[in-house]
Order: sequence, then C-alpha cells, then structure tokens
Amino acid sequence: MSLLPGMYTIHDTDTGRNLDMDGSPVGRVGTWVQNHTDGQKWYVKGYTRGSEYAIQNVATKQYIPTCMNGFDMPSVDESDAAAFHLECLEHGFEDIYLIKSMRTGFYLCHPNLKLRQNEGYTPVSFTERPTFKGCIWRFERIGDYAGAPLIPKTDQLALAPPILSTNDPSPRSSGRLYPDDAHLYTDMLFNMPRLPFTRDQRIAALDWARKLGATNVPTIESFDECERRLEAALGNN
Repeated sequence: MSLLPGMYTIHDTDTGRNLDMDGSPVGRVGTWVQNHTDGQKWYVKGYTRGSEYAIQNVATKQYIPTCMNGFDMPSVDESDAAAFHLECLEHGFEDIYLIKSMRTGFYLCHPNLKLRQNEGYTPVSFTERPTFKGCIWRFERIGDYAGAPLIPKTDQLALAPPILSTNDPSPRSSGRLYPDDAHLYTDMLFNMPRLPFTRDQRIAALDWARKLGATNVPTIESFDECERRLEAALGNN
C-alpha cells in the first residue's frame, strides 16, 4: 500500500524513539526520545513522476540525504535530497515500512548503537541488507500538508526499482519476505522486541499458541528453514 504524502512522525519500532533532526549547524539525523517538537515531524513529499518520496524535516526544512558523513548523517537541501521508495511489509501492516534509497539501493536503519555521550542521540545510517532488527519504521500520520510535489532530478528519472525475475526461487520474488502470514507474524513476535527470543522461548511460544487453539502455527523446524532461506535470499541481493 502506497503512503500518501503528508506530515508524519516516524518511529523506530525497536525502541519507540522518534526520527529527529537536531538544531546543530549540520542538522544531524538520528533518533531521540519522543518530545513532540517540530524536529520530530516530517513532510513526506512525493515526486511528480514515479512512486518515490523525499523526507523533509518540518523544523529545519532540510532533507534526509543519500549517504553518511563519517559517524553522523547530516541533513541536505532539496537539490541533494534522497529519493526513497517506501516498501510496505505486508497487508495488515500498512503503517510499517522499509525506507530504500533509489540512488544506492541501501536502506535507512536505526542501528543499536550507544547514545552519543550527553546528547541522548543515536545516529541513523544506511545498510545494504534490510533486517527486521533495525530497518523497520512506523509512519504515524499527523497532518495532510506536505507542500507541492517535487520535480525529480535528471539522474533520478533513469532510476527504477529492480525487477525480479518471475522464476527467482527467492521468497521475495512475489514481493513478500515470507511464504505466508503465519511465518511473518511469528518472525515479528520473535524478533521485533529489543531482545530476540531464544530458541527455547520460541518453541514454548509456538506450543502455547497451539494450546490456545491458534491455527496455522508453524513448527520450529519450518520456521528455522524459513529463516535460512530468507538469510540466503538477502545474502544474494
């Protein structure tokens, strides 16, 4: 499901912290605890062609870039703004997205790094391989205004999302990360918390789900195999 342009707060799903842009001269992009300021509000702006978006901070009017500058991610003006494709995970999770740079193919992530000393700030970065631990963002719509659509730069017009072959054996060939919803929901249960479940905890959770009468509960063996195939598919991308 495509995201409608508008004003959003963007949440790190692992810690509940919010994507923010600070007031420093470079306008660093990172996550902070929720404070309801304009620095944690974002215009998700569409382009006049395609399904790409730019993400602009409400407070600074600066944009998220395509790359890092050392340890930090500095903000940029519109001419250097990244064009992103927002990949919705599955139906039923319409507000949960992966944020993919169309220029580099890398994903915006919130790595589990220590906070910057005395700043309460965790820098965001980009990663080549999306994971459920670190790359999932929740978009909370708080307003309809996002300004006028942006005109793509010349080099962006030539870029397009990669088209996977229909005979690709990867579970992502149909646009889905998992073969069925049962495996998706199980993975979110196991791996979305800050501390992933141990194998014994996973087995206990699956057994308890069956005792409660849940249907289509994966076996631990089938889930292990699903994880192996997913890791192999991501490793080949």
